[in-house]
Amino acid sequence: MINQKLIDFLEETPYARNYGTEIITSIPETECVTRWQNVFTGNPLLRAWHGGVVSGVLELTGTLAVINSAKTNECALLSINTSYLRPALGDKSLFSRATVVRSGKRVHTVSAVVWQNSPDEPTAMASLTFAGK
Repeated sequence: MINQKLIDFLEETPYARNYGTEIITSIPETECVTRWQNVFTGNPLLRAWHGGVVSGVLELTGTLAVINSAKTNECALLSINTSYLRPALGDKSLFSRATVVRSGKRVHTVSAVVWQNSPDEPTAMASLTFAGK
């Protein structure tokens, strides 16, 4: 069962709607899938996902993890440190997973990863910090 707050967030947030991200599971970690769209093209020669979109998917998945664990819709991204490990190729979905590493009274630390073929071959990883209640 997926938390209704997560579904509402995806439906009500413009950038989440634009990505078309779907939640696969929210227990024990938040896991999502974002399907390829031509507007996500960053390098037309490689037909690869734009790095900003990849980072945006990491942020979105991290936000969903905070909403799910902290039971709040009020969280703002303070920082994101993204490591791009390999190209995210077009025409393939991007899978993402986020884990809340620490959830304090005002700050939440999240680790997130995206992949295409296997979680053992990550495309990018990020460490995110959110402010929230």
